[in-house]
Amino acid sequence: MLIIALMQSVIIIALIVSGRRRLENALPLFCFFLTLMPLEAKLVIPGLFDINIMRVSLLTLLGLFLVKRKKASREKLPLINLMYMHVAWALCSTMYSLSFATSIKQLLAQLIEFYLMYYLLVHIITNIETIHKMLYAMMMAIGICCIFSIFEVYASWSVLRIFPASNWITYNGGLDPLYSELGRGLRVRSTFPHPILFGDALAISIILSLYLLGYWAKGKRRLFLWMSLILMFWSIYKTQSRGPWLATIVCCFLLFLMVKREIRKYLITAAVMALIVLLARPGVWQSIDALYQASTDPTQPVGTSYLYRHALADSIEQAVQKEPGRFLLGYGLGTFRVLGLEVDFLGEHRRWYTCDNNWASFLYETGYGGLLLIGALLFWPLILAFRNYWKLPKPESTLSGVLFISIAGFYFLMVSVAAYSWGQQGYMNWILISMSISLPMIARKRQRAIRESRKLDGGGQGNPLDGNLYPSHSLDGLADDPLTETASLTSH
Repeated sequence: MLIIALMQSVIIIALIVSGRRRLENALPLFCFFLTLMPLEAKLVIPGLFDINIMRVSLLTLLGLFLVKRKKASREKLPLINLMYMHVAWALCSTMYSLSFATSIKQLLAQLIEFYLMYYLLVHIITNIETIHKMLYAMMMAIGICCIFSIFEVYASWSVLRIFPASNWITYNGGLDPLYSELGRGLRVRSTFPHPILFGDALAISIILSLYLLGYWAKGKRRLFLWMSLILMFWSIYKTQSRGPWLATIVCCFLLFLMVKREIRKYLITAAVMALIVLLARPGVWQSIDALYQASTDPTQPVGTSYLYRHALADSIEQAVQKEPGRFLLGYGLGTFRVLGLEVDFLGEHRRWYTCDNNWASFLYETGYGGLLLIGALLFWPLILAFRNYWKLPKPESTLSGVLFISIAGFYFLMVSVAAYSWGQQGYMNWILISMSISLPMIARKRQRAIRESRKLDGGGQGNPLDGNLYPSHSLDGLADDPLTETASLTSH
């Protein structure tokens, strides 16, 4: 436990020092820690809660925010009303839960770790350069995770072994954090709870890395991004996870369609490199094809895991329809993993404790009412990001498109694994949501600065050093709160 206490102390000091002069400077380091550090890095308070790196980092950021905040903002943030509604519904579901203690802990965790983080980030972020630094910090963390995965494959050693064995997340009755599965062999997970979750983070990170390569024209950052990108493709292959592979292909295709010029060039380069690897190492393609073939074979473990997700969704629908209360409110947050559910699967009736479909999990835990509310809360930022892709001027519009693709990819991956509130990729998603909501505010701020500059110049064309001068129609009518204002869309 000493190493965990030391890590948490170093993180607290690092965040305080980095945010001493300007709180916004602490955000890249904050994102780095949330992406890199595993759930195993926690101090357990028996019967109460865990003090993990994520919570320590967030509470430190909150303390800095309260100390440095000069004036309360009167601007109403988007999503806040939906958050209130979802928390109220989840609280009603908790009162009706099969395990009140489990549900109230889950509710508090989501309220603090996601909603509070969103509130802080949107208030702290003031310029697009901070967002780029935050994204780069996350990519640095994922790059380090990929290096850890190399040790898993070639040294049969997991970095998670440095933490107490009592904190390890293990599988298949194993006594080691290394993940090995019948039919697929060793699957890398790095610092993530499961190989699929690591694959989810990699699928998102590949898109973000390609964007950053197109943004930075030169420098050491580009070299690190290229090295990390190569390791990301290798690591996602070694996760042996079908969902992340498919999500990567679909997201790269969307990136090719939506983002042009330099990013498209780097995307083509990455695709050519992947093709060269497939031609030079036929075994790579053969293993991918074998995994696909096994996925369609119900007699193999890989095929049964695919079929289980369909049986799981059917069983959850039947479970919530047993009575009106469960139909509306579900069984309570976190109850599936604790209490399990009887699932009819391959002619057997047994209890399962893993819900490998996050959308089905929302239905089981909070009913149809909760599913609709969390769906609205998660998809509204996606809609706003797509709208901002067409509405905002560059560079905000380009970044909005990339964030739209990344967030959409994460929601697609939630169909095959409980990725929302288990692992670092859940924090990554809410960081991306916070960035997408911040972009219109940043654009409005820059537009005001340009207008003031024009007034000082006597109504001229503005300062040529401003770069891209935003047309006024690009920002007019952009709603601050989608639930209280109506934005007039302008064709791009």
